Amino acid sequence: MKVKIPLNITSRLADVIRANVGEKSFTRWQFMWTMTSPLFRAVRETVSNRSLRCWQSVDKAVDWVERHGLYIIAGLLLVSTLLWFAALKGSVPSRLIHGFLYSLQFIVLNKRVDDVQETLLRYGLYLPLFALPFFASIAFFGALFRERLVPFLQTREVATLNHHHVIVGYGAFGQALAKELGKNGRTVVGIDLPGSPAIPVANSILLRYDALHVPIVNKANMESAKCVYLLLPSERDNLRILEKITQQLQNKNVKVFLRTETNNMQRLIADWVGLKAFNLNTGLDIRPCSPIDIAARGVVNAYAPDLYAATDREGPIAQMVMVTGASAAAKALVLRLARIGVFSPQGKLQLVWAGEGVDKAYAEIAAIYPALETGFDRRQFWGAPADISQIYFDRVLPPIKIDILDSPAAHAIRGGALDHVCGARRPSVIYVCHESAVRNLAEARDLQAALCSHDTLMGEKESRQRLILAVQSPSVLGIGDGADVAVLNVLSYRIEEVSIDSVFANTVADDRADELAKGFDSAYVQRRKIDELAWVQKKFFLKESNRELADHLAIKARYSGIDAKKVADCVFKGTAAISDDDRKLMELHRDDLIAMEQLRYRAFMFMNGFAHGSRPEEEDEQKKFGKELDRSLRINASLLKENLSSTERAKDEDIIDVSLTALRLRSAENSR
Repeated sequence: MKVKIPLNITSRLADVIRANVGEKSFTRWQFMWTMTSPLFRAVRETVSNRSLRCWQSVDKAVDWVERHGLYIIAGLLLVSTLLWFAALKGSVPSRLIHGFLYSLQFIVLNKRVDDVQETLLRYGLYLPLFALPFFASIAFFGALFRERLVPFLQTREVATLNHHHVIVGYGAFGQALAKELGKNGRTVVGIDLPGSPAIPVANSILLRYDALHVPIVNKANMESAKCVYLLLPSERDNLRILEKITQQLQNKNVKVFLRTETNNMQRLIADWVGLKAFNLNTGLDIRPCSPIDIAARGVVNAYAPDLYAATDREGPIAQMVMVTGASAAAKALVLRLARIGVFSPQGKLQLVWAGEGVDKAYAEIAAIYPALETGFDRRQFWGAPADISQIYFDRVLPPIKIDILDSPAAHAIRGGALDHVCGARRPSVIYVCHESAVRNLAEARDLQAALCSHDTLMGEKESRQRLILAVQSPSVLGIGDGADVAVLNVLSYRIEEVSIDSVFANTVADDRADELAKGFDSAYVQRRKIDELAWVQKKFFLKESNRELADHLAIKARYSGIDAKKVADCVFKGTAAISDDDRKLMELHRDDLIAMEQLRYRAFMFMNGFAHGSRPEEEDEQKKFGKELDRSLRINASLLKENLSSTERAKDEDIIDVSLTALRLRSAENSR
């Protein structure tokens, strides 16, 4: 167990050494300390990790004994009774009764066995003599060990950690995230209610506390943490814990993920005014997020339509996808594609939403996000200038083209409804999103049969299979296991499954968006160096805009012709870098990339409730607020402007330059 050392003890030690050995020898000592301190640090980390694994093993052993303690004691009593039966003299009933009573005395009275004459029996009785009280004490007093001693030792161990990850709420999302962080070699401290069925994963410590009623900032050593994830199911409980953290936490470099039940909080804090509602402007890097929304982001990043079919760069429809089902995951995917689905500077993404009840689901989200179903007749609603052309307005709004088919997706395909809205075009990806994993796979098979029945073999022009993706909750069933691979390879669509929990965990654990977003933000404000403090203090919606820009970087790179795997390694993992030839490809498409970025930015702003316009004539005392006043009014003077100023154009040029630089740099974490 480590002892906390006062922060100034090293300076005191240095003064003593300098006074006793002289300045020259002190310099030599200082050099040796500098050279060997990494070794000491490595030894300390190794010991800490071994200690962590040791206590995990002890906890598992005690838990096993607690669960099987009565069986162990019964077995030992039986063995002891039989041994006493053989050692005693008298009638059979008397020997059995006395043997059992003597065995019971082992537990509390430490019955003497030295009087037994037979050596073999005497040594045999030594086993239950010591084993019975040992296992009985664990079985009967294990709760005391688990509820008092283990938490104390775990808390002491947590107090020595540094740059660890704290997960409050160890449910499905919390355990999946802990497992993914553990795979990446990061230490995790989980917090869940006493008596919960949660089991700690590798490289983690699970503390059993009610986070609402204990000082978790101290218990989980949040002052030394890197990230805190508030993943309780209740948004209200997460906000209560966040308030406690913001009041007690002194370290402002800690990143806090705040789980929300819906995306209403993200809508509210889309400007300076909304930030005050939840006291999120506290200097901490707080990121409200719905796990379903993050999973949707991960799905679109990993299974984007341009990965499975070529983008039409000239026509009005650049890409086409289908979403089936009316679940929360389906709604999240529709909203995610509306925010980031710009695959060409000319055409839009067409999204066919099919399934029973999707008409109602679409009406629900369109009421919250009116940009999804707007037309030129509503240009006044969005503050469009009087001279705007319908061609330009229709190009910007709505961000994507949505067609609703309120019937089972396979029926819509066989009955010709899909042909009616799409012609001969077929979806690049179909996202199947029902609440039931079994229903997902049943519909995926129906869709595969319906789509491939008239075109069984891969077409000559098709270089890759298209995808039917079953977005599962909570588990992956493995429909492709043991299938005839040769047959599947000639079908134009293949089926894959992903778990919402695992996609959420992978997206959060491997997220590189912040790293890229900081560079984009520096380019936008024309700052040469990244200012970490300025980034932490930046408002949530500004950071979110730059994160979306980072995700869209992958789409831009693939549009330029860079290999998809290399793009994933460069953008999402940071384990690779583009070549000079790849850079030339992006330079060749610079004008298209700038146009795509302008469309993406407008989609982001309109989906956040902003409109085109400028602030009213200000009084002299109001002019000092500038753009802050615009954001408070949720207006932007460039959203529906056809010809941007040279200043705005220069910012887009800078963003493309930063994109090229980001693709040439490995992740800071992977380069260490």
